Order: sequence, then structure tokens, then C-alpha cells
Amino acid sequence: MSNTKRKPVRNGRSLTLNHSNVPEKQLMDFGLSEAAVKRAMRVRNKFPYKEDPTEPCIDGRSLWSNIGKPHKQFHVWADHYLKPLVNAKPANVEITTFEDSSKAGRPVRHYTLSRNLSLELAMQAKTPEGKEIRTYFLDMESIVFKLAEYNTSRAVVPVKLDNRLTHAAYKQNPKKAITIDIQFKSYLCKALTGLSTKDVVAKYGERIRDLLKSRIEKLDVYNEGYTMAVAMYESGKRWAADIEPLLKQVYGGKIDLEKLLAPQQ
Repeated sequence: MSNTKRKPVRNGRSLTLNHSNVPEKQLMDFGLSEAAVKRAMRVRNKFPYKEDPTEPCIDGRSLWSNIGKPHKQFHVWADHYLKPLVNAKPANVEITTFEDSSKAGRPVRHYTLSRNLSLELAMQAKTPEGKEIRTYFLDMESIVFKLAEYNTSRAVVPVKLDNRLTHAAYKQNPKKAITIDIQFKSYLCKALTGLSTKDVVAKYGERIRDLLKSRIEKLDVYNEGYTMAVAMYESGKRWAADIEPLLKQVYGGKIDLEKLLAPQQ
């Protein structure tokens, strides 16, 4: 069995955000109000993301309770909204039923609905809870483009550049590739900000990309500089003699962390 270390493969999935995992602070940075962010957290807790949103998994009575108990009584609401779905020809596959005859009296019918179907019914509810869910989706629509821009700048572009750098470092010296990768990014950070990676972490408590993740315009500047540096490195250029001088000439001073991170007045 070979002892040769395999190059790490990065795809950016851990850095990518979507409406189901975007944190509160990032929602605020995208422009949502504090009330909208709290609403988003409530709706996400009630309707957590499912890998298969069409698979029945949500109890009908719990759904009815979470959307404000429309029609006051569950059986009235179920007769109006759920029974037609079960009795449809062909039956809706996103809802299942079973009857519990273990207790005295009439058997109790239980419903299980998919996440998609649950949300569809929730948005029809003429209750404050139903309105909250409808408003939540309008809020999410308002950040779609910002989320896409964030993912491109924060995950897609940097990760592709990381993989290019790693590949080039392995070609140059497989045994020192990891060290080269780390040093290169530290030099890049210093050329763009005046501080090495170690200095940035010591002063601000985070790495440069994390500091810039909510400042897309500056993150784009970082990505542009990174692209230039990697392209030059791939072509055989050396850092001190070739890459650093040109990088400082084009991008030096464009990321002023002191100014960027200063408390807003």
C-alpha cells in the first residue's frame, strides 16, 4: 500500500450557504431587519430542511398546531384540506394516513405530510402563523441574489484557486507542498493588507477571508489579487522577484483592515 500522501480535495461545500443554513448575522448583513431574522429562525425551526422534501415526515396535527390551528378544530381543517389529497385519483404521494383503533370510540385518523406539502398548506392558512410563513419566503426571495454572490465570492472562486495553488505546489515540490501553500497565502495576505496571516489572526481574531466574508466588494479584491498571484506562480514566477512587486503595485492598500473594521459611528 502506497504511503504517498494524496493532495487534499476541496469543493467549497462547507463554505456554501443556502436559505436553510445561513446564520443570523449573515442575514442581517444581507439587509434583513432584526424582526425578519427572528422570523426566519422560527420558520426554519418549525420546518427544518429535508434532503427529500417530498417524503412524508411531518405529523398533520403538529402542522395544524404550528400554523395557528385554523378552523379551530383539527378534524374540520383536515376534512377541508387533507382528506381531498388522500382521496384524490391518483392519491397524492406526499401524504400518508393510518387509523389508530387502540382507544375506545371511533378510530382516529393520523396524517403524515411532506415538507413541501406542509409548507404549501401553511401558506394557505389565514392565521398570523400562516402570514409569518408567507412573509418568510418573501424575505428569502429578497436575498437570493446576495446569497448567490456571497457563495461565488466566499466559496466557489477561492476554493478553485486553492486547488490550483495546491496542484502547482505539488508539481514544484510534493514534500513541501503544504508548507508552500500556507506560506503563499500568508505572503498574499501581507501584500494585500500589510499584515501576514499570523498577524491578522493575532490582531483581529480571524483569518482574512473570514474577516472579508460579509464585505463582498473587498473579498472580490482579494480574489482578484489571488487569481493574479496563482496564475503567475503557475507560470514559474517567483514570489519575491516577480509576484509580490506586481501584486503590491496593482492591489497594495486596497484592503485597509484598520479602516474596514473600525467601529461604525
